[in-house]
Amino acid sequence: MKLNNFLIFFFLTFLFSCTNFKFAEVNSCSFPKETLEKGGLLNRFISIENLDNSYKKYICKDIAGHRLIYPISYSSKMKFTIMGETIILSEKEFRESRITIKDNKFNQISNENLTRIKTEREIYGRKISVKSVKKYQDTKFNFPAKGIISSEYGVKRFINGSPRNPHLGLDIAAETGTSVVAPENGKVIFVGEFFYRGNLIIIDHGNGIISTYSHLNETFVSEGDNVLKNSRIGTVGSSGRVTGPHLHFEIILLGTKVNPMLFL
Repeated sequence: MKLNNFLIFFFLTFLFSCTNFKFAEVNSCSFPKETLEKGGLLNRFISIENLDNSYKKYICKDIAGHRLIYPISYSSKMKFTIMGETIILSEKEFRESRITIKDNKFNQISNENLTRIKTEREIYGRKISVKSVKKYQDTKFNFPAKGIISSEYGVKRFINGSPRNPHLGLDIAAETGTSVVAPENGKVIFVGEFFYRGNLIIIDHGNGIISTYSHLNETFVSEGDNVLKNSRIGTVGSSGRVTGPHLHFEIILLGTKVNPMLFL
């Protein structure tokens, strides 16, 4: 009798474990909640009848059904249609930032550096377009460095009086040498030094989520390394085009730069 009870208990425990394993394996739609604004994202259930192959990369499936995970770019229209549904974004004012760069290297760019910049943009574009099959991330990331947020997502930038591209990341001002950590588990897919970004690390967190770390002073990881949440990957610096030491942190979701605060 005792043996039978033990076998029943063992079987139920095994069955429960397998069920949990399958749930974790199938539940691949762990993303931040829906935020309808520039730099935000759509995150909602859709019916199978409305599936559209042109949006295939934005659709994930878990045990609850199909979800549309669609990043909203800074350049998005305030009203647009996706898969037959009209989306209206909330109005949001982005402040202006005016900075002065005195280093002529960045004001009068040589032909050699122009070629370098073009090459680096191509490299960066390829890296942030990666969508790994493996799922690393939790639903909430940690801050990658301790400091003061000096520039948020969407700030309208003017450099030496001229309008430039909007700021599509999060700047954390801190002293040179301040630790920079991985905000979530992932794999390092790039380490290098760029003209504008300075010392740069790019991490793939799975499910189309990429994070980048620019203007570093030091880097402690190599391409191909697997990193754990809160592991030290580098230090804050002032490499590249900057006015002072800080970390420029970006989150790219399925190829689109979104507001990092969605994940923090």
